[in-house]
Amino acid sequence: MRRFFALACAAICLASAPTKALLAQDPPPVAQQQQSAEARFRELTESMQRLHAYLTKAGNQDDVKLVRAGLTLAQEKKIQDAMGQVRTLLDQQKWDAALERMQSVRADLVQLLDLLQNRNLDLAKLLEQLERLKGYRGEVDQLVKDQAAEKDASARTQALQDQLEAVQKAKAATEQLLAEQQQLRQQTNALGLQAVGEATKPLAQKENELKAATEELGKNLDQLDKKAAELAMPSESAPPKDGEAKPSKPSPSSSSKSGNSARSAAQSMSKAQQQLDQKYAEPSLKDQDQAIEQLKSTVKELEAMADQARRELEKLPFDQQAKRQDDTQHATDTLAQKMEKSEQDGENQDGQPTPGRKSVQQAVPKQKAAAGQLKEYKPAKQKQQDAKEDLEKARDELDEAINQLRQQLQDEVLRALEERFTAMLAKQRELSLQTKTLDKTRAQVLTADGGLPAALQSRIQAVASGEQDLEVEASDALKLLEEEGTTAVFPEIVSDLKDQLREVGKRCRGNATDKPVQERQFEVEQTLELLINSLRKAIEQREGGGEPGQCNGQPQLVPISAELKLVRYLQERVNKRTKDYEEGMPAEMRDTDEGRAEAVELSGKQVKVRDLTRKLATKLNQENNAEEGK
Repeated sequence: MRRFFALACAAICLASAPTKALLAQDPPPVAQQQQSAEARFRELTESMQRLHAYLTKAGNQDDVKLVRAGLTLAQEKKIQDAMGQVRTLLDQQKWDAALERMQSVRADLVQLLDLLQNRNLDLAKLLEQLERLKGYRGEVDQLVKDQAAEKDASARTQALQDQLEAVQKAKAATEQLLAEQQQLRQQTNALGLQAVGEATKPLAQKENELKAATEELGKNLDQLDKKAAELAMPSESAPPKDGEAKPSKPSPSSSSKSGNSARSAAQSMSKAQQQLDQKYAEPSLKDQDQAIEQLKSTVKELEAMADQARRELEKLPFDQQAKRQDDTQHATDTLAQKMEKSEQDGENQDGQPTPGRKSVQQAVPKQKAAAGQLKEYKPAKQKQQDAKEDLEKARDELDEAINQLRQQLQDEVLRALEERFTAMLAKQRELSLQTKTLDKTRAQVLTADGGLPAALQSRIQAVASGEQDLEVEASDALKLLEEEGTTAVFPEIVSDLKDQLREVGKRCRGNATDKPVQERQFEVEQTLELLINSLRKAIEQREGGGEPGQCNGQPQLVPISAELKLVRYLQERVNKRTKDYEEGMPAEMRDTDEGRAEAVELSGKQVKVRDLTRKLATKLNQENNAEEGK
């Protein structure tokens, strides 16, 4: 870090030196020292970028945030561009304007030094707050999932306990019916072959009562069968924790026929009742025997159902559930303390309470109570549900706060990009004018051998350097857009702008100033104008309270209508380039390397427009689905 401070201090000293030289009316050292200042500042930013990558790998988060904030400040203040403007003013001998611009550059460098020395961290705090809240949100989301899994396990335990109790009651009722049916069978058998008078009438009445009770039992067993089938499938929301085996999926219980066997017993009883009503005691014995066997089958099936419920309960031991709940409570309490400490340390924006902290704290005693119930071998579904709702509320509060911070950052990005592109456009127009002037001049100042004078070449190379500086600016803007991450088209347009500037700079490096170069420069101006207009409309829309739309659940930087206009512009430019190719490229030239290369380039641009259109179509579908889901 000391090297950064040394480089920053050196850049400030060098920025001050040209100012003193100007006041001393000493032009030659001014240009030389300004060039040195630019070189040292470029070295500073490159070193910061390398160190940022190294610190990120090393996990030194404090220094990573500091260096990132410094790079962001350098980008937003456009210090490199400002130094280039000073150099241009010096070349044009505009001393007053150069002096004024130098003072501004020096102030920005002092601010950068302050930032690197931890004296001005407003921007860094905003970025840190967003990262901190996103971290809290991730932790809360995991706690919600853990608490939901524990609540589901507790609910499953309670359901299995209720099922086991119900099965045992049904088994007892079935055994009672079986005993009564066996007793009735003995009474019927005692009558012998010839029933006397009305002797079978009370037996028929008793058989009818048993039949009705058995039919009612069958209905109850249907519900138990259904519940048993549901409980045979483990909860999907209760994954095992570290060190625990994944629960296997149990096979459906054979008790699914208990209701059917009870109904079969009732049907046999009905036949026995009919025989007894007709005073046929002996023939009714066969039906009574069948009813007895079917009730015995029902008892066995209920025993199997009870065994299945017990086996499932064994997979959900209370001590394991209590340990899980203790672990979740500890994690929740730790997070609450961390959020509270963040407030006490003044890390929050504007000293505000940490969003979601109170809700996280409120979940802790409920989790503790749930763990206590589980340790007493009692399910704790309701306490766990209450804790889960508190955590979900905390997550919602964090989501709202994160969205607000993202919107603040987007506002800053919009303003930074609008200012950057506006400055780039002004510089490009100046470079375009210089190119036209140089192109007119070169025809009049050719040397005897047809070459360009050294002075003219130097001026053309200065234009090339200016285009390359703009390429760097476009690259910095692209980084901002990629980090922001909610636009599909803007990054592609800026990437295309970067390619345009590289192509223009390359042609100028070859001392070209002809019409193709000027056309490419005009395309750069058009692209910048379109970007600026889109950004200004987005800023106006935000200031007017308009909704920017959503991207992956986040507010997006610019409305999709602005991105559609950008795609249309790209298509129009491809159309124009294609028309120029058709009209300007002779047929015999199209088979040459140059002709094929240009055709391939046009094809690539059309593919890019197609892909961007597909991206926008996907975003539109997502937006429409989100609207329909509201």
